[in-house]
Amino acid sequence: MQEMKEQKVNATFNQILKSPPVYMLMVAVSLLWFFVYQFTGTSDQVNINCEAEKVQLRKDLNQVRADKDALTTALLVKNGIILQQAQEQKELDSTIRTKVGQKAKKILKEK
Repeated sequence: MQEMKEQKVNATFNQILKSPPVYMLMVAVSLLWFFVYQFTGTSDQVNINCEAEKVQLRKDLNQVRADKDALTTALLVKNGIILQQAQEQKELDSTIRTKVGQKAKKILKEK
């Protein structure tokens, strides 16, 4: 009899898992978790909120990208116009220099 008490006290983990109260406890916890999860409905609300937030964030992202693209286009146009104006100024300067140079040569030839 004393040996039985010692065996019960020194039960292994595997023996504890195979005992019926442990199975009943696992089933009870599983059922409780199922009913709490199923009937509280919090997970559905969280999913709905996440979906709504995802849609809003995508709209915001598309708007920011469009704004960035418009700004980039504006800068490229501005830089293109500035470069074009600089090129025209160089051409005008070279034309003026050529004309002034020709006039100077004429004046020197006259004297």
